[in-house]
Amino acid sequence: MLNIVLILKPWRCFTGEEVIRFRPGVNLIVGDQGSGKSSLFQAIQLRGMETPASWKLPPVDEVPVLIDYRGDPMPSFVFDFEHDSYRTKPFFDGDMMFHVNSMHRSHGEMVVAMLKSLEEIDKPMFVLVDEPDMALSIRSCLRLVRIFKHVVELGGQVVATAHNPILMSGFEEVYSIEHGKWMGSQHFIHTQMESVGKK
Repeated sequence: MLNIVLILKPWRCFTGEEVIRFRPGVNLIVGDQGSGKSSLFQAIQLRGMETPASWKLPPVDEVPVLIDYRGDPMPSFVFDFEHDSYRTKPFFDGDMMFHVNSMHRSHGEMVVAMLKSLEEIDKPMFVLVDEPDMALSIRSCLRLVRIFKHVVELGGQVVATAHNPILMSGFEEVYSIEHGKWMGSQHFIHTQMESVGKK
């Protein structure tokens, strides 16, 4: 399981020498646009999705990040809503019918297909998803909460960036990029609502 991401020097939205500690279970990474959620996702995706090995060191000039894993490696389910569109990239490599079929479906139908794919996970997996709550209805967000909890029940781990308070409310704590720490989900939502009135 993903244990620690250490950012060695200033990079994108990060100031450097930052330590982000992950937990077994569901890790929701939250924060405003531009706070670094997707950058963190990409660092984990680019530098950590090979065979897990403790303190994986990438070229510092590209992505100055160390990745630390604990335990035995497990299969990964990775999805980036912005870049891994069903319309532009086959979700399952080699599944041409799925790809062709997706070319003729709406965004909403693609969301349903993504949720169904997640629901079909039946073994421990490392689930890494960037903004899976994008444009989700309340019902679908609650469905995603159930899916994430099911992944954990199977012995897997979830790391997901998120914006939707419905999704956040399904879990006791979230990791705030802006605050650099784990926070109660309701407390985080409250701080975000308060900050709007101060701007």
